[in-house]
Amino acid sequence: MPTARCDKPPSCDMINPIRVKVQFSLIFIAHALGAMSVLSVLTAGPQLVTALGLTPLQLGGLASVYSAALAAASLPAGLVTDRLGTRTALSLAALIIASGLVVSATSQGVVQLGAGMALCGAGYGLINPAAGLAITLWFSPKWRTTLLSLKQTGVPAGAALGSLTALLGQVWGWQAGILCAAVIALLAGLLFLLLLPRGALRHPPRTESGQNRLIEILALPGLGRANLVAGLTNGVQFALWAHIPDLLQRTYEAGAALLGLSLAALHLGTFAGRVAWGALTDRHLRGNAAHALWWLCLMGLAGVAALGASAVIAHPLPAVLACFLLGFTACSAVGLHVALTARIAPDYLLGGAMGYTMLFTNLGGIIVPLVLGLAISLAGMGGAALTFAVLLGLALALLVKFQ
Repeated sequence: MPTARCDKPPSCDMINPIRVKVQFSLIFIAHALGAMSVLSVLTAGPQLVTALGLTPLQLGGLASVYSAALAAASLPAGLVTDRLGTRTALSLAALIIASGLVVSATSQGVVQLGAGMALCGAGYGLINPAAGLAITLWFSPKWRTTLLSLKQTGVPAGAALGSLTALLGQVWGWQAGILCAAVIALLAGLLFLLLLPRGALRHPPRTESGQNRLIEILALPGLGRANLVAGLTNGVQFALWAHIPDLLQRTYEAGAALLGLSLAALHLGTFAGRVAWGALTDRHLRGNAAHALWWLCLMGLAGVAALGASAVIAHPLPAVLACFLLGFTACSAVGLHVALTARIAPDYLLGGAMGYTMLFTNLGGIIVPLVLGLAISLAGMGGAALTFAVLLGLALALLVKFQ
């Protein structure tokens, strides 16, 4: 059983095992809120098109606004977390998400809907560093990478919950599902406030040079390079989500069965990888997340090779195998990146450093799908496989200095 720690003096280091489970469950719920918020809106897309007259471009733009707000909020959110402490930061994040959902549910047009999505993205931007900081400070380093990876499984759980709440819209109108999600976010925020440890981080004095915290974070040795890798792997993940269905249809004229099987393999691989890589790192690699990421990228190249083979071999098996391997690797790397940041940054800079990591992570999710779209337009499946190979190869090269 992991030993919990809190961001208070050492006297509170040992906590009842039941409370340990409660605290981790709340961190898991926090991660679920972000995906729940955006999916509760996007799943209601057909009704939004009818009720508000949204075009497909405007509907897709809601996801872009959410992602852009998430990226923009990441670094400031980390600095805020360092100042407020994890409990306050997570409670505030839930309140912001709930507010964004209420704004979305009361929208009369795309502008207000976009504003609501931006609030949801900003709220999730605050959750990422706060949850990572909570795991790092409250639990034993022996289990750190496992838990940092395992908490990320809250994302697919939240996506499923958001999709389910949207189904209420088919009975009571599209606003009902979004308001239901808002109530869930408010209740989660109340639980964070009541059940998470109280203390805030106690910061040491500034350095003798008088540097502010942001400059200290940006100057941390190796963190910039590690964050470039985070952008590359997360970019591959978002590119897979965006383009795999189209790629399979271009290559095979894939029907619903093959598309469903391939996407199921991708998501199954993602879930399995987010659990397995953390446990592998803690049990067999002595918590060395950089070493685990190197192996992850190398295995990801095997998935890329299978993806390239699917363009040559007229059989669905390589595509399904590629989806599983890429889900198990590139789509499962976020927890390892947060763990690597935790190894590089001192405790008093950890929230800001994690925000810095999430900034690059989210920028990769914005840029790489555009690059891959261009490659597919020029060279189809072969162009996609080559692009993925270059991106993961570059990540491997950047990780060599950590070995």
